[in-house]
Formats: sequence, C-alpha cells, structure tokens
Amino acid sequence: MTSYPLMMLGYGLRGLGYPLFAYGFLVWIASVAPRARLGTAMGWFWFAFTGGLPTLGSLVASGLIPQIGAYATLWSALVLVAGGGLIALLLVRDDRGGKRPRGEGEGPLATLVGSVTVLWRNPRVGAGSLARVINTASQFGFFVIMPIHFTKSVGFSLTEWLHLLSAMFATNIFANLLFGVVGDRVGWRRTIAWFGGAGCTVSTLLLFYVPNAAGDNFPLALAAAALYGATLAGYVPLSALVPSLEPRHKGQALAALNLGAGASTFVGPAVVAVVAVFVGPLGVTGVVWIFAGMHAVSTVLALFLKLPDDAGAAEADAAEAGGASPDTASAAPDTASAGSGAAPTASGTAPTASAPA
Repeated sequence: MTSYPLMMLGYGLRGLGYPLFAYGFLVWIASVAPRARLGTAMGWFWFAFTGGLPTLGSLVASGLIPQIGAYATLWSALVLVAGGGLIALLLVRDDRGGKRPRGEGEGPLATLVGSVTVLWRNPRVGAGSLARVINTASQFGFFVIMPIHFTKSVGFSLTEWLHLLSAMFATNIFANLLFGVVGDRVGWRRTIAWFGGAGCTVSTLLLFYVPNAAGDNFPLALAAAALYGATLAGYVPLSALVPSLEPRHKGQALAALNLGAGASTFVGPAVVAVVAVFVGPLGVTGVVWIFAGMHAVSTVLALFLKLPDDAGAAEADAAEAGGASPDTASAAPDTASAGSGAAPTASGTAPTASAPA
C-alpha cells in the first residue's frame, strides 16, 4: 500500500532533521575548535559532509538496490542514520557541546529572530552569507543546464557527463580538507577571495569554453571539471570566518550562513530560468558569464570580511577556553585567550601553525 501524503510527511521530517543534525554539528565545531585550527576543523566537516551525503550515499544505494531492492534499501538507510546518531551521542564528548550557545536571557524565539536580524546588525555577516549564496549557485545552475549542453552541443554521452560529474565531486571532497588547512595557514579571507571567488571565476569559464573548443576530448574536460570542483572548496573557510565575525552570537552567524547555503539551491536554477525566459538569445554562454560574474563579486565581498578587533577575539577565545557561552566571556580575564591560541588579526589572516593550539 502506498500513501503520497505519508511520503510527503516522511520527506518533510527528513528535511527538518538533516539540517538540525548536520548544521548543529557545525555550530558545535565553531564553539569548541581552537581559533588557530578552526579552518582545518571546518575543512574536515565539509570533507565528511561531501563524502557522505552525495558520494557515499549514492554508492551505498547503487550497491544495495540491485541486491535487496529499493524498499529494503530505504530501511537500511534508517539503520545508517540511527548509527550516525548513536555515534554523535555516545562518542562525541565535550562539555561545551552540551551547553546552549546563546546569551543570558535569550529564549529560543529571540535566538531564531536574531539569526535573521544578524544579517543587517552585522553587515559583514550579511556579506559572508551572500558570498555563500554565490558559492554553490553556479553548481546548482549547472545541474540544470550543463547535462543538455554537454550531451547535445559538445558531443559527450550521458555516461561521460556523469563520469565528469563524479570527478568534479571527488576532487571537491579532498579540496574541502585542503582549503581548510590552507585557510589556517595563509588566512581565511585570502583563501575565500583568491582560491574560492577568483578561482571559481576562472574555472567556471574553463568548464564551458574548454569542451567547446576541444570537442569530445574527455581528458581535457575532466581536467576542467576537476578544477571547478576544487575551486568550489575554496569557500570552505567561510564556515570559520563568518562565526568569528560575530563572536558573541556564533550560532546566529552560522544560521545566517546556512540560510545562504539553502538559498543557493534556488538562486542557481533561477538564474538559468530567468536567462531562458527573458534573454533566451544569450543561451548557455550568457548563463556561464553571469555565474562567473557572481563569483567575481564574491571575491570583492571576501576582501571586506575583516575580523573583529583583538579585544573581541580575546573574549571569544576566553569563552572557548573556559567553556562559557560567548556572551559571558567578558567576565573572563583577557589572559584566558592565551590558552586557546593566538587570535587572527584584523586583516582576516588566521594564526600561523606556530601559534599554540
């Protein structure tokens, strides 16, 4: 017996639970990771996120469905989700992760509203969230338009396009980890601007023009796809930088950043739709240049994402060292920050590896 309303309810519950688990974990990392290693910690999060949801999930399903069928595979997914929940509950232990990361006197509703108002209370958080929208907007837009372009115009088979897509995300998985480490070494802001924004500006154009010029040349197309996947990961330090822009309300800042991530799933296909309806003659070329221009704008936005002054950073680090909520950190002595590593400078450069962890 099948029931479409129950299926809709089930997918709705999944849509509610998935961000609560994944992004709740992200907030915990932002609260407990030493500032000198926050970019690396965020890189590990996105490494696991990308390796799990779109990659390992697809591989497990492709292996199980031929063996046990689609329905039994859905039940096995429930077992995997339960296993992940138990790992988080039983093996991830940290006292600070069990406390509510909100200020004294702030209820759930005020915290929720603050996650939206922080966009204009702190314009840098708003700029970071906009950069996050741009980060994957081209990716979701390309999902709509590129399969048709590569198979109908360039001459690739659908299987070849899927192999290019797999290579793109395989590269992205490891680049997530790489650029987290790079961000801690050369600076979060610089990494986002040059590897993410400027890198995606170039790789977006190459993903379109290289196959157009070379035709059905799989190795060249593979290189362009891998480069695009890698540069998408250049935005990884946003998850470290944005909560550091609002050290007293890291959860609200990350909520705003995640709002940008969700918005990108709409913005990307919307750009494709608008171009198709209103400026049809521009075609795929117009869409690609719009996305490249958006990435160029994100480069400029990233350059203005300067961190708070050292005093604000010291309060945040004092909270991390003592396990207190960020709003109560002002009561801690300034020297408490020494135990959690040197704070990034106002220029947006993260501490070097020589800083104490």
